[in-house]
Amino acid sequence: MPIRHLAAVGAAAAALTLASALPATADGPAAAAGPLKADRAKVVVFEHPVFKGKRTTFTRSVLNLPALGLDGIGSARNTGKRTVTFYQHINYHGAKFSLKPGESEPYFGNHSGMSSGAGSLHFR
Repeated sequence: MPIRHLAAVGAAAAALTLASALPATADGPAAAAGPLKADRAKVVVFEHPVFKGKRTTFTRSVLNLPALGLDGIGSARNTGKRTVTFYQHINYHGAKFSLKPGESEPYFGNHSGMSSGAGSLHFR
């Protein structure tokens, strides 16, 4: 067996050994892998105001929300650990407002230029 195969087999065995050494929890294997990263980005957007209608979760910045089928956002909840900024137009242009971690906005129409939702969103 070539040496590179032996190294790969050894690395796989070490990973399996480490995984079996992690403590089991009531939350399952994902929780046993360790705590969430402090910079985790997560925002839930809703089609209609007051957190109603179709919802979508984002964990990364998006330059063009309409390209993903989101022609309008009525409300949002920032459930992550990073601030998210919503922009009126695609490519982070136009009117904007931000939600800090834990904040929510029940009606995008409360913000100038955002009555029809957002064109892009960016995590900082």
